[in-house]
Amino acid sequence: MGYEVVCKNVDWKKPLSQQIFVVLPNSVIFGFSLGAILAWLVAQKYPCEHLIVASMTLHESFEKPEDKTSLIELTGKDFVQDIIDNLTPSHKAKKQTVMYGDLEGEKADILVFDTEHELTDAYIEEIRKTL
Repeated sequence: MGYEVVCKNVDWKKPLSQQIFVVLPNSVIFGFSLGAILAWLVAQKYPCEHLIVASMTLHESFEKPEDKTSLIELTGKDFVQDIIDNLTPSHKAKKQTVMYGDLEGEKADILVFDTEHELTDAYIEEIRKTL
């Protein structure tokens, strides 16, 4: 099974909701960490075949005061507020796969063993198996 890989460069100084891009209905959308939030936002707007979110920053992280403060320091207040305003719990993907490193302590469809919040070779292998 072949795929055409299209990478998107995210401008972390701009709101993610302004960076949503069009995908075809047979697309697989993948995102890691904050990039997973962009992938989710894309799948909220456009139907797709499969949404894979890896080590996605949790929506509740944008609402917990201690986590929100850290995220604001990392990305800025407007960026965080944009996610709070635009991220919903549902999307238009036919299939969804949630992945985390097992050392992150989150629930997932696929746990990548001996992995924290980093895109390791083991993580990449699990992504390949998912496709």
